[in-house]
Amino acid sequence: MKNKEEVLKVVEDYINSAYESDGTTTRKIFDDDARVTGHINGKLIRQTKEDWAKFVEKNIPSPKEQGKVKSYDILMVDAGEETAVVKVKSEYINIIFLDTLSFLKIDDEWQIYNKVFEAMG
Repeated sequence: MKNKEEVLKVVEDYINSAYESDGTTTRKIFDDDARVTGHINGKLIRQTKEDWAKFVEKNIPSPKEQGKVKSYDILMVDAGEETAVVKVKSEYINIIFLDTLSFLKIDDEWQIYNKVFEAMG
């Protein structure tokens, strides 16, 4: 259970970083080799960790500053000793996203290694 709780803490940081337009936290929780890939409006988006962090930072005022309600649902968690996968559904930039986050435990810290997403509307 310890690994599951630690992974879910990173998911919470992930949601909060987007909600608060906090690129610093984004850079901390994503591995340097991480990729963010998915479809929005039929267009395939491929981003590096830095691309994603800059996108998060540019969302000003942040959803929090706009008074939006932070809302997300954890749909699935599978946490092993060194890898984990989490599916999370959340609203961001007025779109409902389904994110599949894969994690690696590196130097005793859980980091997001890949984010694959789809926009649900």
